[in-house]
Amino acid sequence: MNTKPTHSRSGFTLIELLITIGLFTIIVAIAVGGFTNALRTQRQVSSLIATQSNVSLALEQITREMRTGYLFCHDVDGTTPSPVCGCTVSDSGYNPLTAANPSLSAGLTPSPLISATGDYPTWTCNALDYYTAGGVHVTYSLNNGSLLRDQNDGTGAQSITGSNVNVQTMKFMLFGNIEGDNWTPRITIALGVSPSSTDPATMNDFVTLQTTV
Repeated sequence: MNTKPTHSRSGFTLIELLITIGLFTIIVAIAVGGFTNALRTQRQVSSLIATQSNVSLALEQITREMRTGYLFCHDVDGTTPSPVCGCTVSDSGYNPLTAANPSLSAGLTPSPLISATGDYPTWTCNALDYYTAGGVHVTYSLNNGSLLRDQNDGTGAQSITGSNVNVQTMKFMLFGNIEGDNWTPRITIALGVSPSSTDPATMNDFVTLQTTV
């Protein structure tokens, strides 16, 4: 009697297939999520580097020109800020009289350069105007996210920051800038910038840059 050989055939059950597909889907989702986050981080870093580089160049231009400037935010013999700068005056806490000789009282021989408390003032300004070593009247201001430079030669205001930069805040803090106070002017520039982009990954990034001249 002839008998047919039997072949055992093994396979995957439906439950095993479902489990395998589920595990594969989870692994792919994790990999795609990590790749997406890496791309978002790369865009953020690239955008911030470009923004910071552009603003750093603008700050370098401003500081290089300011080092030989004079009459910052005021006219000759002026003791109050010019209206162009939009400054607020506060007490610096430094008294030149008592600093030179602590035995002197704060109210001794007050001058127009010194506040009622005997301290020199600090000006915090939204813009900056001054004269360069060549006598050119220069103004730096903020308009619609751009840092503008204007001078009195008729060329008009020009943006010194790129289109990829959005300057959100700008402050100039001045001390020792009044003629006759026997101090070299010290000016601190603070800028708050963000990339000029509609990309959700970068549009909310914000960087603060500060330098003192």
